[in-house]
Amino acid sequence: MTWYLKYRPQSVDELDLISVREALKKNLFGPHAFLLSGPRGLGKTSAARIMAKELNGNDPDLNKQIERGSCIDVIEMDAASNRGIDEIRTLKEQVNQSPLSAKVKVYIIDEAHMLTTEAANALLKTLEEPPVHVVFILCTTDPEKLPETVISRCTRIQFKAPTLEEIMSKLKFVAKSEKLKVESDELEILAKESKGSFRDAIKLLEQLAASGKSAMETIGLSVASTPQKFLEILRSKKTQPGLDFVNGLVEEGVNLRIFIEKCVECLRQELLQTLDKNILTTIWAFEKAYESSKTTTIPQLPLEILIISHTSPSVPKNITPLNPPLTPHLAVRIERGDVRGGNPKGEGDTPVVPGDVQLILDKWQEILRVVRPFNHSVEALLRSTRPIAYDGKNLLLEVFYQFHKDKLETDKCRQIVENGISLVLNHPGVILKLQLGHLEKKSLEPPAEDLVAQAAAIFK
Repeated sequence: MTWYLKYRPQSVDELDLISVREALKKNLFGPHAFLLSGPRGLGKTSAARIMAKELNGNDPDLNKQIERGSCIDVIEMDAASNRGIDEIRTLKEQVNQSPLSAKVKVYIIDEAHMLTTEAANALLKTLEEPPVHVVFILCTTDPEKLPETVISRCTRIQFKAPTLEEIMSKLKFVAKSEKLKVESDELEILAKESKGSFRDAIKLLEQLAASGKSAMETIGLSVASTPQKFLEILRSKKTQPGLDFVNGLVEEGVNLRIFIEKCVECLRQELLQTLDKNILTTIWAFEKAYESSKTTTIPQLPLEILIISHTSPSVPKNITPLNPPLTPHLAVRIERGDVRGGNPKGEGDTPVVPGDVQLILDKWQEILRVVRPFNHSVEALLRSTRPIAYDGKNLLLEVFYQFHKDKLETDKCRQIVENGISLVLNHPGVILKLQLGHLEKKSLEPPAEDLVAQAAAIFK
């Protein structure tokens, strides 16, 4: 038996939430319907079974049946599986039957918010005029989805998120019962990781005991890879250590979305303690990385982009147009003087005249918008590049990090970029070329003739 089940509360006095204990002692007898609501893992179902015991006088034999789930007069329904009108009609037919072995027949309806509207309305009629020998206990994590008329017929007991001290108290009790020696600071790490769930906290403690690892290792982190350490690196403005840190997380198998959550929680605590508005900027950056992590094809990319944006010089937004390689076709156009201005006179707005990087720059934001729905990560990668040459077919982008270049050169990413550019330019068949640049140079723009020569070599 798992520890969570082994140490499930069996009486009102054993309930983990003090506020729930007090509420049940005051309001248990009298009402014919209760609504237990609150986040998962706080013991709502356990409390419902305890209420069934109390309502039936805590008879030892009956209590054992209730704990085993074998009491015929304590009926547990999972509304997620039995959510329709037919199940509620069956309940209504049976509800008038007197209990067989108990004083009170108790219906525990778990995940009550999953009932269909029709089923909830059918249940309402029974809640309005219940038989004297019946008590309903509805449990839900989402009470707002229940009809207001149903809620109004119930005595509501709110399961609020536990304090850190309440979770720690439970963990200390379990550890002592299992003769497990764990320091308080280790238990605190597990308690914080549980995000307010007694169930999850006990599961983590059981994992720690089984593995022999530290609390940090149990939650998937090493001492050297804490959120606090990562935030220190960001504030030090050191790009490569930050990238190495994230690479280390990946190698350790750390869930990066959970790691981002931990970073945001650290920043939140700092914000509440210092009221420093500068922290907001970093929080929003992590929130954006978290959102991007839902769709990215490269799990570490959102964090890598966050690191670069916080630690590296920005790529200039306004780039002086650079001359493209002078193919014979372009040479004729330049002699006629009709390239820099866009299309030749009389040809309208599309297709774009090939051979001028400024045309790409002018449409760069549109290209990014077109790429975004296909892949947010590819769009983010493109924002860290700059177009430097275009000969009508080949587009040369300068990339400033090798791993960005490697990602953009994958078939999937390349196809998304090429299709997006071709669509915006109305010029199918654009081929993407990539060139590695260097941000640490004083100037990001080498002499134009050098770039032209490099572009010509790449386009060959």
